[in-house]
Amino acid sequence: MHQEKIDDDLRSIAKGNVLSDEWSRKIYSVDASEFTILPSTIIQVKDKEDISNICEYAYSKNLTLTGRGAGTGLLGQSLTTGIALQPGIVKAVLDKELKKKNKFLPPDPASSNFCTIGGMIANNSSGIHSLGYGNTIDFLDGVEIIYSNGITESLIQNSHEMYNSANCEIQFNMTSKITQLLKLLSPDILNYISLKFPKVTKNSCGYRIDALIDTNKRFLPHKIFASSEGTLGITTLAKFRILDIPLYRYVMVVGFENILKAVKSVPRILSFFPSSLELLDSSVLYFNNRIGNKSNFKLNNNNGGTILIIEFAGDSLVKLEIQVQLCREKLSAYGEILEVTSDNISTERIWSARKSALNNVMKLTVGSRKPISLIEDTIVDPRYLYEYTQFLLKTYQKYKLDYIFYGHAGNGNLHTRPVIDTASNVYLDLISSLAVEVFSKVYKLSGSITAEHGDGISRTKYISNMYGKTIFEIFKKIKFIFDPTNIMNPGKKIIQ
Repeated sequence: MHQEKIDDDLRSIAKGNVLSDEWSRKIYSVDASEFTILPSTIIQVKDKEDISNICEYAYSKNLTLTGRGAGTGLLGQSLTTGIALQPGIVKAVLDKELKKKNKFLPPDPASSNFCTIGGMIANNSSGIHSLGYGNTIDFLDGVEIIYSNGITESLIQNSHEMYNSANCEIQFNMTSKITQLLKLLSPDILNYISLKFPKVTKNSCGYRIDALIDTNKRFLPHKIFASSEGTLGITTLAKFRILDIPLYRYVMVVGFENILKAVKSVPRILSFFPSSLELLDSSVLYFNNRIGNKSNFKLNNNNGGTILIIEFAGDSLVKLEIQVQLCREKLSAYGEILEVTSDNISTERIWSARKSALNNVMKLTVGSRKPISLIEDTIVDPRYLYEYTQFLLKTYQKYKLDYIFYGHAGNGNLHTRPVIDTASNVYLDLISSLAVEVFSKVYKLSGSITAEHGDGISRTKYISNMYGKTIFEIFKKIKFIFDPTNIMNPGKKIIQ
């Protein structure tokens, strides 16, 4: 079937703009990753009816579909050679509306000003406050999904109860897809999942089957779509649990001589229950201070090494002041207390500087030398963070690589990137060898190779190694249940 005919058909079906000119295709051929893939068509959908009709048409013609938010994905999640659908509300817009009612949705990725809610669900996004509050999947109470064939399913109502495992009878009414999903979760499989899944606070690798049954034995099918990267369906509506904005918060900035001394202090800091604990090392700090930032605020560290940014938040001022003082006294022997503030303007400036870290890292490219993202989202239990950081430094030294470090130290989630000459003849072999070594260490520490940024094009091929054959076979069955013809964002999560 000729592309011109397809585009004409789509224009007759969709109410939104259908873009297929060369310029539009080039614009949508990139995201925040290093990949470039030209889509066949881009549709700026108007509403749910648009999505449903487009899916139904694509299903009948075996055309691939990929949902795209703001294109802030770091691993090529929303890049496709097929049809790209662009719906969604931007997180910052939702934040603004919630703030009017003194409420907030805690997941706050660095791209909050641009990223969409649908993209956050697809990635299971986290951000700088996931330590104290959790991740997108933890706040997702329901979704409405349009499947590849155009059929809509609502999973907004109260969570289901788990079926009776003794006779495997379903005690409630469910669609065929959800019933098939539930039948995959036998007691033996649930036990196996609890043993094999990462022992960490953040995980976006593969499908989150570990979150489908909660501690009260309730079946939560909507959570399968968190971290699914649009491979199972398109989210058109989401129900979230939201929180009251805390009355008070303190932010403390502590400087350390080097990154090892900083991460060694992380378990000490966690004993005081901060809501956030973030790390910026010397390479990121230098670039941040050299170019400045919109608030003209510079994170100065007299030690020239690494800083930790610690936040305490809550509704009891007395309790917070005690936490801050105790933490401050504990850390004074290990690092330099650079700043302690509860002033809103000051705290916003500090967090603005932290959130700009990723943008600054992306600007570190010089010619063909650039920070490569394959291993940039690993996570281990914070108890192992010192050992893991030592391993990373020795590995970089072995390969004679420059590198950067920043990230969510309190979760054990380091965003580290080697700086590599991509024009080199050994580039692909080098990054592959590095990934195998780093990921193998992560497996041994019961961590995850993907904490919050998604698997996308880069890490999908490593998912089976992380979970093993049994769980990966379940992932493949899930993909087939929800997308039997493999037209929903193919090549992500499952390679067929």
